[in-house]
Amino acid sequence: MEHVGSGGFGHVWRARDSVLAREVALKFLALDRLVGRRPNPERLAVVRDRFARESLIAAKVDSAFVARIYDCDIDGDEPFLVMEYVDGRPLSDYLGSRPLPLARTCRWSGQIAQGLAAAHDRSVVHRDIKPVNVLVREADSDVRIVDFGLSRFIDATETHSQAGTPLYMSPERCRAEPGDERSDLYSLGCVMYEMVTGWPPFGDEHAEAFALARAHEEQLPMRPGQAVGVPAPLDDLIMALLAKEPRQRPDNARVVVRAIAEVERLLGDIGPEPSLEEGPADGAHRAGTGFADRLSAAELNVRHLTTQHGRDHHLVITARMELADLTGRSGDTRGAADLYDRIGRDCDDWYGPGNSLALDAFEGMARWVVARGTTGSQHTS
Repeated sequence: MEHVGSGGFGHVWRARDSVLAREVALKFLALDRLVGRRPNPERLAVVRDRFARESLIAAKVDSAFVARIYDCDIDGDEPFLVMEYVDGRPLSDYLGSRPLPLARTCRWSGQIAQGLAAAHDRSVVHRDIKPVNVLVREADSDVRIVDFGLSRFIDATETHSQAGTPLYMSPERCRAEPGDERSDLYSLGCVMYEMVTGWPPFGDEHAEAFALARAHEEQLPMRPGQAVGVPAPLDDLIMALLAKEPRQRPDNARVVVRAIAEVERLLGDIGPEPSLEEGPADGAHRAGTGFADRLSAAELNVRHLTTQHGRDHHLVITARMELADLTGRSGDTRGAADLYDRIGRDCDDWYGPGNSLALDAFEGMARWVVARGTTGSQHTS
């Protein structure tokens, strides 16, 4: 076996199923973390029964976008799941201080919503949707949601707190209420918000849990469309998912799947985003009215944010990077490289040489220079 990860409630090993000749993931739960180091036998028996019951329920979820549960057992005092092994990286590895491309955001969000729909059809609620619980496969870049069933088991077992991650937790879950399928939709909205803006809707990983809970319950985030000029239907969908009251969110995950498909259709009218390795042949050509509209919106957004926050604010820098990428995807790879070069030089001036934002900008410039296949603007120190 090979140890591949650890978390607050257990650890994961990669193993080989010798009978069925397949790789699997074994997720061991830290029972002492859940019930204490010296639980009485009656308590332990209840926990084992509950673990088997919740695992059986979660194993019934059948979706191409949910990691399958094959079996469950107990090794000594440690319960463990036998799960599909997903060869890939968590979605959190793809997120940072910059937004994802819109096409990728829609693809992955739609797949997560399809996985949730399949689970909700079986009355299985995840309760802890977050980027680290969404794995992106290396083989095809499709996603797999992991850890279905564990949050409900932890909620019912652990006496000091409930499962869930404050950055992505719905208002009702912050109030220690059980929540339902629409709680998962709120968490999906948080993840989608981060994908299109580069930042969670409230706070960051350093924020205190009580402050995050209050924000989820009482505050409204800045609309994601204001940060990066995303299409209005996607902006509206994310804000609907983030409604404080569950009844004000979309009725179910299938509604979300359809709404994302509509956004993908809109993006399809603009045209596919070329890979950075396959830059468009004509760097001076801007493709289609859809790109012209998005470029105009992105340029207006940069000016608006600059007026509000000043040129050196992270939202302005993020918006400028989005404009640069959109410029490159429209066909103007030279313009994209030049825009990134200017962003990098500005960040060098504001934050000092070698800061992370400047490095991101010069990396972006280099990608678009490669996409064009010629020498672009060069940064000299």
